[in-house]
Amino acid sequence: MICFLKRTSFASAIAVMAALGLSAHAFAQATPDVPRERQDKLEQKDLLLKEVPNAAKDRDDLLKELYTRLSQSEDEESSKVVAKAIEKLWLHSGSDTVDLLMGRVGQLMEKEEFDVALTILDSVVEIAPDFPEAWNRRAAVYFRKKDYGKSLENLRHALAIDPLHYKAIQGLGLLMQEMGEKEAALRAYREALKVYPHMGDVRQSEEELSREVEGQGI
Repeated sequence: MICFLKRTSFASAIAVMAALGLSAHAFAQATPDVPRERQDKLEQKDLLLKEVPNAAKDRDDLLKELYTRLSQSEDEESSKVVAKAIEKLWLHSGSDTVDLLMGRVGQLMEKEEFDVALTILDSVVEIAPDFPEAWNRRAAVYFRKKDYGKSLENLRHALAIDPLHYKAIQGLGLLMQEMGEKEAALRAYREALKVYPHMGDVRQSEEELSREVEGQGI
C-alpha cells in the first residue's frame, strides 16, 4: 500500500513538475520587464507592505509584476521586501469571510490543532475554490499529519491556480524528499528558485540535495 502510494505520488509529482517547467519557461519568455515608472512605485515599501488592491484583476496584475520583480531581484534583502508583498497578496481572497477564516487557520496551525484547521479549510475551498493559498495551507496540514497523498493532491490544486506559488513548489519538494523521491524533490527546489532565486532555505536544501543526488551519479 505504501509502495503504491509512493509510485502514484511520484507519477503525479512528475506531472506537476512538467507543468511547472512549461509555466516557468512561458513566464520567463512572455513576461516583460516591469516598466520603470511601475518599478518606482513598487520600490515604495508602503505600497508593497500596506496597500492591497480590492479588485481581483488588480491583485492579479500586481502579483504578476511582483513575481517578475522577485525573479529579477539582485540580493536577498530586496527579495525579502518583494516576497513579503507577494505573501500578503496570497492571503487576500477578495472575501472578508474567507480572509477571516484563513486567519483562524493560521492560529490553529501554530497551535498544531490540525483537525480543526482542516474543517475550516474544507469550508474555505468550497467557498473559494480558486483561492490557491487555501489549497496550499490544506496541503501543509495534511503534510504535518503525514497524509502525503492528500497533501500532494492539494499542492496540485494550488499550483494549477498559481504555478508560480513558490511556497507550494517548495512544499512539493519537501513532500517528495520526505517520501524518498530525491530527484523529484531536487527538481521542485530548482523550480522554486527560478521564481525566488534568493530563497535561502530552498537554496540550502537544493545545494545539499544536489550533492547527495548528483554525487551518486543519478
